[in-house]
Amino acid sequence: MKKETIQEWIRNAKTHEAIVYHTGHLIEERKDMDLARKADAFLLAAKEGKLELYQKKIKAGSEKEAPIYDYIARKLNNNEKSNDNQ
Repeated sequence: MKKETIQEWIRNAKTHEAIVYHTGHLIEERKDMDLARKADAFLLAAKEGKLELYQKKIKAGSEKEAPIYDYIARKLNNNEKSNDNQ
């Protein structure tokens, strides 16, 4: 997902609409520059109060495997604030 596509989704998404922007273990995978840019674009929008970011565990980890999460962005309306902005 390119930065322009992310910005377009943010502009056009309805309030409370959500998108899974990554499935995996983001901390371990951020060395992938495309993924890092995508995560940063969603993080910036959350800091601006446009989105709320959260994760849902898909698979528990083990000593040999990292856990797997869905990383989700949810569009906020203008009167809502994300947990980061309260």
